[in-house]
Amino acid sequence: MSTETELLVTSPQRPVRRRPKRKKLTVGQIVVMVVLAVLVLIVASPVIYALLNSFRSYAEITMDPMGLPTQFTLDNYIQLFQQTDYGEALVNTLIITVATVVLLIAIVPMAAYGIERVGGRTSRLVYILFIAGLMIPFQVRMIPLVKGFDDVGLYSTLTSVVLVHLGGAASFGILLYCSFIKGIPIEVEEAANMDGAGRLRTFWSIVFPMLLPVTSAFVIIQALGLWNDFFIPLVFLDSSSAGTINVAINRMVGLLTSQWQLIYTGAILAIIPSVAIFAAFQRYFIKGMSVGAVKG
Repeated sequence: MSTETELLVTSPQRPVRRRPKRKKLTVGQIVVMVVLAVLVLIVASPVIYALLNSFRSYAEITMDPMGLPTQFTLDNYIQLFQQTDYGEALVNTLIITVATVVLLIAIVPMAAYGIERVGGRTSRLVYILFIAGLMIPFQVRMIPLVKGFDDVGLYSTLTSVVLVHLGGAASFGILLYCSFIKGIPIEVEEAANMDGAGRLRTFWSIVFPMLLPVTSAFVIIQALGLWNDFFIPLVFLDSSSAGTINVAINRMVGLLTSQWQLIYTGAILAIIPSVAIFAAFQRYFIKGMSVGAVKG
């Protein structure tokens, strides 16, 4: 028997892999996909329009608002930082967002834990007071807050904006964390207490790691809201401050003339961090909200 014949006889036969047949789309599925594609284009059209205009000059935008860029240059992006306070406003927005989120995570989960596990009979009253903060419109508190910050010398400072955001977001955080902590078995905390762990150690070592799903959702919601907020910085930061990115963009709009090329450029730069944050932590956001809904 020849060598080739021996190889054919002795070599095991490999199973033939069959490609799975593609399912044909039904008419209903095609209609749904077309509708979704149209909705995506409608939602994305303002962003696409701003992106295209960020590469056009002021003359091109005013002469033909719906036209396309004749050339793609970064002149508008360079002028935005050279001719305006956008760079300082960007730093202010970053400081406000990071400081507020850090304080929220350091305070709100512990407060919710105290209400649910430590507060006793008075915890329900404290919980109601926090929830009442969600029912009071900000416009009702605005003037007293401005007057109070002005009296203590904090008006038109980043600290005032952080404190206002902190007070506003704490009520929502208490509601979210309390509903989640109710689903945590108290036997876990009792076991830690029997091992000699105090309240603080039990919370940070045992309870807080269990709160990571809801914490991730809470951080994303608050970070996006803080980054895109316009009204609170507008009220609590006067014209002597560069404000935040949205305030800086608003100041480019004048009564007689507006720097449209810089406005569109600033809007695009303001969108990028929000999209990046949500894209990077989307799965944690969905998981946290779904787990929180089950726990509640």
